[in-house]
Amino acid sequence: MHRGRVRRGSRAVGVDRDARGPLLPVSPEERVQGTFDCERAVLVVARTVTSTARLLEALRFFRNDFRVKPLFTINDTSPYSSGARTLLEAAGVTDIVPWDQVPELHYALALSASENVDFAKLRGTTVVLPHGIGFNKWVPDPTTGGTRLAGLPRAEALRSGRVRLVLSHPAQERQLRALCSEVAGHTAVTGDPTYDQLLASLPFRERYRRKLGLGGRRLVLLSSTWRSESELGRWRTLPLEMLASLPADEYQVAVAMHPNVWAWYGPGVIRTWFRDALDAGLLLVPPHRGWHAALVAAHLVVADHGSLSLYSAALGKPLLLAAFGDEHVPGTPIEKLGRMADRLDPRADLRAQVERALDSHDPDRFAELTAEVFAHVGESETLLRDLLYREMGLAPPPGEVPLLRPPDIESAPLPVTAFDTVTRFTGPEDLAIWRYPAAARPPADTIHPGPPHPGAVRHLAVDEDDHDLRRPHQAAVFVRRDVATRTEALQWTAEALQTLPGARVAGAATASGCLARIRNGPCVEATADGVDAMLLASAVYACVLDRSVADRILTVHTGRTTTRVRLGVVS
Repeated sequence: MHRGRVRRGSRAVGVDRDARGPLLPVSPEERVQGTFDCERAVLVVARTVTSTARLLEALRFFRNDFRVKPLFTINDTSPYSSGARTLLEAAGVTDIVPWDQVPELHYALALSASENVDFAKLRGTTVVLPHGIGFNKWVPDPTTGGTRLAGLPRAEALRSGRVRLVLSHPAQERQLRALCSEVAGHTAVTGDPTYDQLLASLPFRERYRRKLGLGGRRLVLLSSTWRSESELGRWRTLPLEMLASLPADEYQVAVAMHPNVWAWYGPGVIRTWFRDALDAGLLLVPPHRGWHAALVAAHLVVADHGSLSLYSAALGKPLLLAAFGDEHVPGTPIEKLGRMADRLDPRADLRAQVERALDSHDPDRFAELTAEVFAHVGESETLLRDLLYREMGLAPPPGEVPLLRPPDIESAPLPVTAFDTVTRFTGPEDLAIWRYPAAARPPADTIHPGPPHPGAVRHLAVDEDDHDLRRPHQAAVFVRRDVATRTEALQWTAEALQTLPGARVAGAATASGCLARIRNGPCVEATADGVDAMLLASAVYACVLDRSVADRILTVHTGRTTTRVRLGVVS
């Protein structure tokens, strides 16, 4: 027998009754066998990965309160339910009540983050948390064959009087009443805890950037909702095109896809489709955690009509829209944002558009729109917690609700192992280098030109760890990034030039930088602490092309980063 199930013959002392018998705030078994004397049970009703992630976040409202016992179930009636169980289990939830046993459970409150759960199976009050911002999108309704407003429970569920819908702004209630009169009296405006969390995290953006290893690079976050009108639905090559257009030493590109995309196709298929982009250094944000951190860290967001575009605008982030589907609801904040925000033109130079958006950004541009989306800013955590406890008939714990730091991104981009490298001497001892991931190169190109660099020369630099076995034979510069002793470096570079007759320079990482061997020429020690050996080897090759190999100190410029590199010819 499940620990939350009614015992036959249990005494009828509950907070609600229906044909199935009394509904107790906690099971009789808990009263007899429990250790912590729980007073209320909360039934957490998961459905999709998106809603499950939001529910797991909501557990913070019950932290340290032994009076409240969460129970978990999954109403897996969605095409996007795949992954909900895995997500719960990863969070340490080992006891998941089968959905068909839910009518037998005792609990004081049900908690959902989906408007589509089967409310008829639930007893007492169900509080429905939002899993996005507002009610901005029409989505297909398989029941009627038409469309429905995403986020709004069906009229019959609202008529039951047992559903309480959480809103972030009073304007949403006016919008919903105009569409569905049954919503009246069944809403609670608490503000948006996610927005409060993001807003409070902004002063610590540099911490998140350090965690991502950005260094001096800027983070461009591509955010895509789901279905065919989304950013990636309309422009699936955008990640690869961004990686091909933005120098890797100046930018990091990340993609945050709606969890429904992951649930529909699965991680294996998604990673297969984006394989070249991943090899080119794309950071693929996990579906259930990490997008908050990515958004806080982002220097620029490229989005669509999904919720992240509104969050970005409200946080004062530079924003470009790469797509904007027709499924948005007229008159809503997201529709207004679509009219106000600048668009990313696929026919124009992507790097130029990115840099223009960064340079001309006004952080207060969307301030008026933000006021229409979020109410009770800074108070939402407390207001939502108090609502939940009020519905349970318990006094909330004393003190403020902790405003928790969003979790870090647990994944990291793959190291780029092949670069289409552009070099140009801008002065006697000044060398500019731009590097573009070779994996992002359009198939027809031998070397992707990237943005124009007048007077520059290009070459392919390849790491020995590169997975493409053809590229080493095409490389002008071949590098070993594993740190070697001086003796090992001398031997490895000699063997590399013997193995690869097309290579002009072979470089091996050393404790102080890189030892580079020039074909039919000397070895050169490039000394610079903490600098990529591939970059140093490319600097040596630039000197070869410039016929200026000598003992010298170069100032190497990669975007906004300047590095002094000492070159010493080895006799």
